[in-house]
Amino acid sequence: MAQKDQIRIPAVYMRGGSSKAVFLRADNIPPPGPIRDSVLKRVMGTPDPIQVDGMGGAKAVTSKIAIISPSTRDNVDIDYTFAQVGVRDDTIDYKLNCGNISAAVGPYAIDEGLIPLFRPGRMLGDANIKTQEVRIYNTGTEKLLIAHVPVDDDRRSITQGTCGIAGVPGTAAPILLDYRETTGAGLNRGILPTGNSIDFVDIGQKKISFTICDVANVYIFASASDFNVSGHESTAALTANTRLLGEVNELRGKAAQMVGMCKDWEKLHHRHHRLSLQKAMSLAASFSITCVTKVWPELGLWHSAHAVE
Repeated sequence: MAQKDQIRIPAVYMRGGSSKAVFLRADNIPPPGPIRDSVLKRVMGTPDPIQVDGMGGAKAVTSKIAIISPSTRDNVDIDYTFAQVGVRDDTIDYKLNCGNISAAVGPYAIDEGLIPLFRPGRMLGDANIKTQEVRIYNTGTEKLLIAHVPVDDDRRSITQGTCGIAGVPGTAAPILLDYRETTGAGLNRGILPTGNSIDFVDIGQKKISFTICDVANVYIFASASDFNVSGHESTAALTANTRLLGEVNELRGKAAQMVGMCKDWEKLHHRHHRLSLQKAMSLAASFSITCVTKVWPELGLWHSAHAVE
């Protein structure tokens, strides 16, 4: 029971992929603005390195909020606002998306009874799994993504299953996400915003090849060997490698300058704090990608669960 000086807000704490978030109904929180920002940061316990007085988990992957409401847009079921809340920094950003948390939006919306219309969905590999299609509009990127969610005969989402992903123990029901409509979400220039599949930049005494890809968010892909790492190091080992962090931050800045996101790559961190997640860096162990590691360079942090098979 809430105390007289407290406010009770209905919430669901839910994992999606290798992240987790607090899910909130938009009609249960203040409208967009400073009051909403303050409330959401208070929910997470931000700013505090350990978020001891909130529901954040002291890492970027667990300091996330999903704001959900029925959509009034044509052919869309749900409006979904993703919020990346700072941990030790007093920040909150709504202008991006999270693929992990997107996986939980469909099940949440179904179980909350927010989708009156049932659309049969699809599932790869197992035709016996009954699914529901959920059409989701991400407000941060202004793009549509489609989730195919396993459901039972009562149209409730199913949690049990045999699907496993790197970075998460055990197995659960699979969620199929269709990102075809999210191309160009960050820069509005298609999947390859520079127009090239491969670009080059000088980092120190080396010429580094990389690819800028814009689907749902903007990412930079480069070969780990160009940075003298394998791509299979632990999060702790990568974080302790200050030389690597500096080189990655330089690549991130110069790539951002190349596509017009900043005028001076050296000032990228100070002028574009929100690029910490949306414009992340991915290091591939090889072009037949078996492991991808993502970094928030200005925070000095590497994503602890981002393997790709």
